[in-house]
Amino acid sequence: MAVPIVEEFIELAEIDTVSRQERAMVDALKGKLEALGCTVREDDTASKVDDGTAGNLIAVLEGQTEGSVLLAAHVDRVQNGFGIKPQVRDGKIVSDGTTVLAADDLSGVAAILDGLRRVQASGARHPRVEVLFSVCEEIGVQGTLHLDPAQFQSKFGFVLDSPGRIGKVLDSAMGKAELFLEVTGKSAHAAYPELGVSATRAAVLLLSRLGDGRIDDETVLNWSYLVAPGPCNAIPDKASAKAFAMSRDNDKLAAYLNAFVDAAAQVAEETGAKMDASYVVNYPSFYVPSDRPPIRIMERVFSKLGIPISVQHGAGGLDANRLNGYGIECVGLATGYSGNHTVNEVLELEDLIRSGEMVEQIILESAAV
Repeated sequence: MAVPIVEEFIELAEIDTVSRQERAMVDALKGKLEALGCTVREDDTASKVDDGTAGNLIAVLEGQTEGSVLLAAHVDRVQNGFGIKPQVRDGKIVSDGTTVLAADDLSGVAAILDGLRRVQASGARHPRVEVLFSVCEEIGVQGTLHLDPAQFQSKFGFVLDSPGRIGKVLDSAMGKAELFLEVTGKSAHAAYPELGVSATRAAVLLLSRLGDGRIDDETVLNWSYLVAPGPCNAIPDKASAKAFAMSRDNDKLAAYLNAFVDAAAQVAEETGAKMDASYVVNYPSFYVPSDRPPIRIMERVFSKLGIPISVQHGAGGLDANRLNGYGIECVGLATGYSGNHTVNEVLELEDLIRSGEMVEQIILESAAV
């Protein structure tokens, strides 16, 4: 017996799409949302992302009760996302082993569409439903970076984008920043080091004064490379390094970034090297307490569905980071996939089907808030 949400997931997975190349997917989803009776618009994110072809889709299904809820998922996928051939095997959906499956995050997209249809078919009164299908999430959550939050009425929402079995709720995720270091010294023959200023030494001196790896329970730091091109028989006059920092505490992240800049200035004074230390905050962290509407709603939803709830802390960023930063209180929800970003990605068939039921109940329970 054919299951509509499964058929729709397979249909979407077979549309060739990666980050920045979401045009075909956005067009397909726009048609589906309009067929559901939603008003739909595409924002101008395509013009703000390098080589972007499509913007975020924002849809509204008007309700009959007070209140508003936001449902979100991203439509892009990582590279190796062309030519996907989904297959159903032993209660799971997999690719043919040569590509990703794109359950991250088409399972969330399919669940939202299925949930909307379920609500309409039930005839139940429901609040206003706002839908965000974002682009360019997989390349630093860039799509929602350019989102205008003023267009949403919802004060809370749910981002269907997390690996794990249904029932998992992410109440937090780390914020992320990229750190860049460019060092300029003075070249000299290696036999006469006193005539030069080693850019490598200055860079290493700086990095030795900064924490690396696990800084504390909430913060991690990874200096991913240090490069000093040039011959071994010369004092290097150029060096560069790059890192990323992640923390569940925005103040701790800011403190590390400030320490990085201050230490660079100190090392520059000590060594005579020019130290250009800069950083970019990609997205903030978020934390939603257990007494807030998104978690209370999920407790009621999973109780109705007979699914155990598991509230967990997340690690990497998702659209919920930015949405919380915009003042829309959101949690992340799992839809049954694992092994995402690899050819071993798997989507549990039962979880996908129940995710549509989950969205239906989220909408109905949001009327009570």
